[in-house]
Amino acid sequence: MMLGPFLFGAPLALLGLIALPVVWWVLRATPPAPQEAALPSLRLLDDVTPRDETPARTPWWILLLRLVAAAAVIIGLSQPVYAPGASPEGEAAGPVLIVVDNGWTSAARWSEIRSAAAGALDGEGRNTAGHLLLTAPKSLNADPAERLSKTELPQRVNSLDPVAWGVDREDALERLEASGVEPGRIFWVTDGLDPQTAEPFARALAAMAPLTVYAAPPRGPSAITGLSSDAEGANVVVTRANPDGTADRYVSALTLDGAALATSEASFADGEAEATAVFDIPAAALARIARFTITGSEGAGSVWLWDSAARSRRVGLVSGDATAQPLLSDMHYVRKALEPFATITEGELADLIAANPDAIIMTDIGQLAPDLETSVEEWVQKGGALIRFAGPRMATHTDTLVPTPLRRASRAIGGALTWEEPQSIGGFPDTSPFIGLKAPADIKVRQQVLARPDPELANRTWARLTDGSPLVTAAPRGQGMLILFHVTAGPDWSDLPYSGTFVEMLRRAIAAGRGEAVNDGDGTYSPDIVLNGYGRLVSPDSNATPVAASDFSGIVPSETHPPGLYRGPSGTRAINAAADYEAELMTDWPAGVRLLGDAEAKSMRLAGPLLGLAGLLLAIDLIIALAIAGRLPFFNRAAMAAFAGLVLLPASGVMEPEAQAQQFDLNPSPYSYRTSPGYGVDMNVTGEIDKATEAALEMRLAYIETGDTAVDDATRNGLRGISLILYRRTSVEPAEPHAVDPETDALDVYPVIFLGLPDNATPLSSLAVERLNAYLRNGGALVIDTRNGGDMASGDSFDDLDRVLPGLDTPPLAPVPQDHVLTRSFYLLDSFPGRYQDRRLWIESSGVGEKTERRGDGVSRLIIGDADYLAAWAVDERGRPVYSVDGGDEQREMARRFGVNLIMYVLTGNYKEDQVHLPALLERLGEGTGDTPSPDQFDFNNIPPSPDGGPN
Repeated sequence: MMLGPFLFGAPLALLGLIALPVVWWVLRATPPAPQEAALPSLRLLDDVTPRDETPARTPWWILLLRLVAAAAVIIGLSQPVYAPGASPEGEAAGPVLIVVDNGWTSAARWSEIRSAAAGALDGEGRNTAGHLLLTAPKSLNADPAERLSKTELPQRVNSLDPVAWGVDREDALERLEASGVEPGRIFWVTDGLDPQTAEPFARALAAMAPLTVYAAPPRGPSAITGLSSDAEGANVVVTRANPDGTADRYVSALTLDGAALATSEASFADGEAEATAVFDIPAAALARIARFTITGSEGAGSVWLWDSAARSRRVGLVSGDATAQPLLSDMHYVRKALEPFATITEGELADLIAANPDAIIMTDIGQLAPDLETSVEEWVQKGGALIRFAGPRMATHTDTLVPTPLRRASRAIGGALTWEEPQSIGGFPDTSPFIGLKAPADIKVRQQVLARPDPELANRTWARLTDGSPLVTAAPRGQGMLILFHVTAGPDWSDLPYSGTFVEMLRRAIAAGRGEAVNDGDGTYSPDIVLNGYGRLVSPDSNATPVAASDFSGIVPSETHPPGLYRGPSGTRAINAAADYEAELMTDWPAGVRLLGDAEAKSMRLAGPLLGLAGLLLAIDLIIALAIAGRLPFFNRAAMAAFAGLVLLPASGVMEPEAQAQQFDLNPSPYSYRTSPGYGVDMNVTGEIDKATEAALEMRLAYIETGDTAVDDATRNGLRGISLILYRRTSVEPAEPHAVDPETDALDVYPVIFLGLPDNATPLSSLAVERLNAYLRNGGALVIDTRNGGDMASGDSFDDLDRVLPGLDTPPLAPVPQDHVLTRSFYLLDSFPGRYQDRRLWIESSGVGEKTERRGDGVSRLIIGDADYLAAWAVDERGRPVYSVDGGDEQREMARRFGVNLIMYVLTGNYKEDQVHLPALLERLGEGTGDTPSPDQFDFNNIPPSPDGGPN
């Protein structure tokens, strides 16, 4: 029976309402009045007012309470249902077909969809059957031919959940036609989206039977449709179905375990269906992000999984070259090759290891300090990819972090291991990650470091030259990989950096170094973790199957391939439910279709609430009756006040945290991206200037203390002496030299550091050596004086340097030639004497030879000699020479001139090598047109006294 929007399953029970007047009369009845007897003694109580009075009849409000309870029981037993959307035509002529869109787009309003579908039979007769049709395809889907009673339908519908893939209405229509069901009425509960399939589906349903539709599209932004990333962060594209009005919605970046790393706002303009949430966060935090979610929205489409293939790689760069001219360094070519697909971080090797990037690339670093080498090896063992490029340093010496042993020489055209002509890339082995790349014939290799013959060399080779020699080798080390390019990263040794092949080889080397394949056509991807219909991560069920790598790009989410992360040869790949999805509302419904609004689609069974209300009223009546009878002695006003206090106390407690939260908002978290790292830190200024600040304010020379008092005194006095000469003769005005500890002091503020080695010198620590390596790479200069030039049998051996400076990344060394800029940087010199004469000075071989053949700017950062230069420069407090010199004052003067040239060379580099200075140099050599003697012609027999008491 239907009465307005109310349906009654047992309308005969309503006849009980007729008995309510009788119930009222029974409840109102009282016992007959007692007989009265006059007792003379009771006159004494006439003036006494009784404290408690018993009413003669039951109070009206108690009668009303009992009548309402009785009415609630009667109406509840009639099984009433509030159903404003019930068909006004009455019961259907046949079974009712309930069609439900249960794809991921329905998840946002699934509770409303489920409630509407569960009440579809509320307006039908007791024996009217229901049939359920779900539009999302599934292997064990509900059979539309199955008959469901009025009690079975709600149970079946309430057990349903949305799936993580989309609907297929054509497939649903085919299943309906195959079932043979002939419905008397159809009720379609839809997500109201995708008119391209919804419109023909609605016409087909309307042709079968009268159609009622309840459309429940998402009310706000419901899907993440795309993502792009670069070195600065990530951009997430969010879409909505209804573009009317403005809206703001937050998108959160989460790790795989659900920890929130950042939140960004996507703002929709009026008329716009898409908005972008921009995440500008550090690369280290960006690498931890595994998924993005729309805050407050449910559904697989509101989650975007970020796989390892789409995520920008984090690559650390460490160069063995000086950074004074970065455009001339090998790292410039590596940086340009990585920019399209990687997030680049440059810094010290120890800092990069702590940041744990995907790969670390080192260019021309021969060896590392022992402790740092151990740290790098541990990082590789845990899964890091170490990619190295060869160079002069690696050709001289190397450490153990190479995939194959190397010869201590390089093969070059015209070298000891000579080539007749440059070699081309021969090809890539079948097991190489470079397989499939083109090897242009115009890429020529002119020089390389050679691998020693080894039984495993063939298996470790990723690329070969035409003569069969390895160009790229690799070997696993623990869970990580060691990869070596046997040429430089710049164009000095080969043309490889000029080609696009270089970019692709780097990309594949980084991926392969992390244990990931790079050929998308290889292998399969198995489901690792998937999304359910609500957008929550769950384990894959038995229906989820692997995906071939070649099919991954065009795959559509389904039951066999649900949205989630799939693990395979290239790491993880993601299938996202809403990739490239366009949300569009269905607005053109066929004629004759009855559309229900949100209020009409709701139905509510009232039997339970009414019976519960009756029970509550009867309980209240019982308590009142016991209280009136005096059976509840503690139920008085005091008890009521205490009860009210207990009720109000939690309410006051609820309000307190809100105020406290507002108070905490005034102090931003130091770990928030809104707060700078130095927030709230006050600088402690005491007025004292530390050593590094002094060196930054005034140019100073520096030396490393060795612990040998005599040698340290000689070094300090020698730097004082050459500083005095520079002050008097040049525009360089050095201040008092500093003694530095390479472990703790800032080294970059000094242009040059001297090291005088005593006999049996104590080796420097690994940290000190590594900081010296970093100092040299950053453009500093290190001058080492072994002081053994007085021993004619010592030769030019630097074997003791390997003991004193273990792990110093020394490049190949060569004697300074006669035409080097060091011979003319200030004075014109033909030798470099110190305390001892006829000793050779050694510099980096990269600074020797023709200018066009040099690496970088050609300035040597490491200078080694043994003529005891510091002793020749040393002066006491009064400026007098401290040590004797083999050649007397003339040799001391030439040693001082060499010191001036050395400092000028460190400060100005190859400035004097420019051809513009050639006329002036020829004139000073006596080959010019003038007869004026050179100012550098010095008469050692007529040395004028120094006006300030300095050396003569």
